[in-house]
Amino acid sequence: MPGAKSEARTQDLDRYFPKSRKNRGTETVADAVLKCKWTILILADLADGFTRPSQILRRHPELTPKVLWERLNKLVSLSVVCRRQGSGYPKKTCYRLTAEGRRLSCWARALTATGLSVSQWEEILRCRHTLRILRLLLRQSARPKVLRFRLSVTDKVLFDRLRKLESTGLVQRRILSGRPIQVFYAVTPQAQALRPLLDRAAPLDRVSQRSVPSDDSE
Repeated sequence: MPGAKSEARTQDLDRYFPKSRKNRGTETVADAVLKCKWTILILADLADGFTRPSQILRRHPELTPKVLWERLNKLVSLSVVCRRQGSGYPKKTCYRLTAEGRRLSCWARALTATGLSVSQWEEILRCRHTLRILRLLLRQSARPKVLRFRLSVTDKVLFDRLRKLESTGLVQRRILSGRPIQVFYAVTPQAQALRPLLDRAAPLDRVSQRSVPSDDSE
């Protein structure tokens, strides 16, 4: 049933990020972050030391003050960011990351470094096979037969996920001439920026620890 599958994916995402203390049981930090690219950029900016709204607006001319205030207020309500108001006149308001926010900011900075859109990363995050392929290829390049054996998936599923990763610029196919021609898949430098994200993300499934058959160890 579509509804059941959607609920299962949401539960999987909950495992990646802790729920807000103030809104426990109603919304997760992942929900707030994945909704909008600006939330990710704001977290990354705060981690880079840009703590005042005026500084963030100067970095992103296309970001409107209204949207910025909405996103900051949302992050404050989720205990990801705290608001501090200085003394004197005019009063200057700045925003700081909480401990939970600092953890998420590492995730946000890594995501912005990849150049991926929010929807592209969300699609990767929601598919366990895509995550597992990336984890394997970050260790070393591999042939399709090796990936299929490690993941225990069909050719259709494997190549569908590989095509999606190629389209996002995270994986590239390499062909070695000779007889027979050998095809390998490897991560791109762009995918290397995802390593902190994948290290922090609790795996949905552990990659099989079985040894690779000898005829695939070329």
